[in-house]
Amino acid sequence: MYRGDAARTGVAGASRPPEGFLPWGALCPGPVLAAPAVASGMVVVVDAFGLLTARNAISGVLHWRYAPEPRTPPRTVVTAAPVIHQGAVHFVSPEGGGRLLSLDLESGDVRWSRYTGVATAAPAAAGGLVFACAEGPRVCALSVEDGSEVWATELGGYRSDERDLIVEVLRSGGQPVFFGSSPAVCRDGVYLVGPDGALYALAATDGSVRWKRELNFSVRTSCAVDQDRVYATDPTGVLHVLDAHDGRTLWTRDTGVEAGDVVPVVSEGQVYVAGRAVSAGTPQLTSGAILAYDAATGAHKWSRPTGSWVATPPAAGEGRVYLATRGSVLDAAELCALGAADGRVLWRRPVDHRSGHPTDVRWDGVRAAPTVHDGVLYLGLPDRTLRALDAATGIVSFRFLRRRALRRARPVGMRRNRFAAGIRPALRVLLLVALCVAVGGALGATSWWLAVSAGAVPLLMAAAQGASRGLFTLGVRAQQRGAYRSAALAFALTHAAQLLTPPGLRSATHRVRTLGNLTVSVGQSGAFGLWKSLAAAHRYAASALARRSPGQETGLLRAQSYAMTAQGFTVFHESGRIDGTREAASYAARAVDLYRTVDAFSGRHRGEAEQANRLYLALAVPD
Repeated sequence: MYRGDAARTGVAGASRPPEGFLPWGALCPGPVLAAPAVASGMVVVVDAFGLLTARNAISGVLHWRYAPEPRTPPRTVVTAAPVIHQGAVHFVSPEGGGRLLSLDLESGDVRWSRYTGVATAAPAAAGGLVFACAEGPRVCALSVEDGSEVWATELGGYRSDERDLIVEVLRSGGQPVFFGSSPAVCRDGVYLVGPDGALYALAATDGSVRWKRELNFSVRTSCAVDQDRVYATDPTGVLHVLDAHDGRTLWTRDTGVEAGDVVPVVSEGQVYVAGRAVSAGTPQLTSGAILAYDAATGAHKWSRPTGSWVATPPAAGEGRVYLATRGSVLDAAELCALGAADGRVLWRRPVDHRSGHPTDVRWDGVRAAPTVHDGVLYLGLPDRTLRALDAATGIVSFRFLRRRALRRARPVGMRRNRFAAGIRPALRVLLLVALCVAVGGALGATSWWLAVSAGAVPLLMAAAQGASRGLFTLGVRAQQRGAYRSAALAFALTHAAQLLTPPGLRSATHRVRTLGNLTVSVGQSGAFGLWKSLAAAHRYAASALARRSPGQETGLLRAQSYAMTAQGFTVFHESGRIDGTREAASYAARAVDLYRTVDAFSGRHRGEAEQANRLYLALAVPD
């Protein structure tokens, strides 16, 4: 089931990696926002677009992949992790309005598919049954063999407070939406938080309700079960521990963190809670914490602050606790291992929380929980990579595995290999020039020189186009490493090379985006004066392009330029460099108006439009 067991430990198997294991990294089709599933020598991961990839857990070699139909990015983001049970992979796919699929672990062939509606929670599997949330709202148990429904139980209706509801609606017309609690199966019971915020205990055999506790939980959270106790946190940060048999409260603790949808983890007699730190009743943007309690008595064992806030549950086992922080525009993300006894840091490694697209921050932030199996730690990142490293030492390798089939089947909206894309047109132009030279030589010396002169122009343009794409890739990678000055230099050279590319809307669009990346890199390096000038140039270029070629894409570029300027003034203001609240609010308001003009609040750019709106509200109406 989700995280491997009902206790949500995320740790299974031996304590040491197999003989011959070397840390590896692999490229995924899209950003990874869900925890990987590992079993039978295979690691399976699903990206934000619902594309499933299976690799050898030791070597990282690609075995198979599954892409939903139609192959277009869904209107919802896939965050439900897959589960492996009895030689099959079960996961919630966005295709067909939301379906629960069962795939063969070895071949990737579809065994069966059942419509459930779009769910935001991972299914659970145990005892030959798959337990999943479905529309209704209800919980159903399906047979692992053929997907036939064994039982289904209707749960309470949604409560009126929609702030705690997951309302990811894929279809128009007011279709049903779903709660986000992943079932936990322990012995003969199924435990989950219903859409009314109550904690339910169901019989695994027939789905009958054994008990129900109305404690106002968030419908986005899931519970952990350890034999005789059930653990869950409410929106105020209180950890509730209930008796698994009758639902009575055994003990509660105010953790002082906003756990959100971070699931408690129970391992080796201790329960761990991680989340965003709360100061004077206000959640902090750039700080988090992890706390450990005795699972039986609730006695506080230890606590440790984290550099950034935590949006994923830790993994715990074999005397260690593995934690990944989310990261933000103000701080970096990291992966660390702590001692389970006292919380001391055993090792710490920085990880990249950026998606590689500075103008599109929807995917930024580490949101996939770490998974440990046979001494190997697996972590999916928003930059489309899956990392496997030694859990004991944290040693990382940058050996990336790329497969031709994976590159060919990239989802819509993801960028292809820019080096290869730049080399191919240059080779084509070289062949054209060679043909011109050969024909000119056959006709005479004068024609030969004319052919060389005519062929030099497209050759230079193709070379500039290839160089610009390669330099852009170097800039993105430098940004991901935190080398902002190198990134700024690469983007500046990219912009210079793009001036020699063939004219047209596409080239002009690339120039505006490159200028935006250059502006972001200079701002992240801390050069305020140069950033301010580049931001003005970025807005002018985007506005000029939008006036010259009106359309949704150019309108979005113009809105993004103002939103990026507002974010830059906010970051410099929060760092104490300037008093930029008024400028940030003005540019944020302009960005919101431009997003409304291109109807971005109802399209696939809804996330960035809402982010600009939240920034404007925070600046215009301060607390």
